Amino acid sequence: MSRRRSALRNRLEYTAYVLARALAHRTGPRLNARLGALIGDFYRITGRRRREILLFNLRLAFPELSRPEIRRRARGVSRHFGRVTLDALRLQRMQPSELLAQVEVVGRENLEAGLAHRRGIFLLSAHIGSWEIAALTAGLLIEAGFAVVNRPLDNPLLEAELERLRGLFGNSALGKERITRDMLKQLRRGGAVGILIDQRTLEDEGVLVPFFGHPAWTHPALARLAVRTGAPVVPIWGLWEGPGRYTVRFDPPLVASELPAEEREEVTLTARLTRITEDIIRERPEQWLWYHDRWRQLRLEDAVEGR
Repeated sequence: MSRRRSALRNRLEYTAYVLARALAHRTGPRLNARLGALIGDFYRITGRRRREILLFNLRLAFPELSRPEIRRRARGVSRHFGRVTLDALRLQRMQPSELLAQVEVVGRENLEAGLAHRRGIFLLSAHIGSWEIAALTAGLLIEAGFAVVNRPLDNPLLEAELERLRGLFGNSALGKERITRDMLKQLRRGGAVGILIDQRTLEDEGVLVPFFGHPAWTHPALARLAVRTGAPVVPIWGLWEGPGRYTVRFDPPLVASELPAEEREEVTLTARLTRITEDIIRERPEQWLWYHDRWRQLRLEDAVEGR
């Protein structure tokens, strides 16, 4: 059981967050990008365990690249996430109109095609680019709102601030309790539910599907729900294009009920959805969260064999 957090700790964390947010807003996107790149470099150099995971993942996914090329790509990944982390703080001081002014929406017709089925939609995304930008933009574009599965933060002050921001942009969070019922309710009113399936899940909860040519434990919830509800799955990506510039892209919807029976089976459909995320990662490899221990079992086996 985790230790109870003190009110002082919560207040100090909240104060640090508010100061960092104000500083990021004041310095602006270009300086944030430069500072973020430095922070990313520092994290990569000093964080030995995460650096090892980063390099292992890149070598596994891109065996054709030389070691210098892998190191260059790792540097790009770390700098990207330093940039978008600082920029996420800056964006939290913005009004919806200010955010939309920095976003180019591509493929809106795909979003409308999904909503036209009148069953609500699932938005498939991944930890690529700035997924926060994708979520905030979706909440503004979808009249019935956008809900994401979210574990509440340990700090209630930060959680309340995040909830305020979500509400401003038409977003809401689905907690762990009664989550399926709340998802179905959101779909029935014509809204969207966001699900990210690019992270490793527990073996007793997931299925093994190919990801960059290697088996990866993946949660089949999206495949199951897409079949059960008939709601289209619309891929959405929030991509970083430069300081203060983003693209939010909607790709063509996938409707499970229109697939042959064998392609609606949960492992097969989960593999197809995973391939969709792999395709966007291959387009922007430096923008995916390669620090995540996606192939943990393979990495541990590699360490035991001393490779």
